[in-house]
Amino acid sequence: MTRRLIWILWPAFLVAGMAEGITFTLFDPRDLQVFGQPVELGRTAVYTIGFFLFWAFAAASSALTCFLQRSPFEINRCPLPQQARPDGCPKRGESGCC
Repeated sequence: MTRRLIWILWPAFLVAGMAEGITFTLFDPRDLQVFGQPVELGRTAVYTIGFFLFWAFAAASSALTCFLQRSPFEINRCPLPQQARPDGCPKRGESGCC
């Protein structure tokens, strides 16, 4: 689980850094407006909020990639040992499924 979290957060951190650099090279934080009103935060606050928003979007993209790359074995694996499966479970009689 920790390994997958690293696979998600580290590339997202790198992408967020690049997106932050590109975005704020093109746009000045003092010129930003939200719902027609100028943003009254300092530049550092806008940079920080922007970085964390970029990081969250990139992490969501990486998490979706990790979720979609799972193998059928990982998806269909039964978490219970064979003896603890309820009666009527189709995998109860299988010996090598888990």
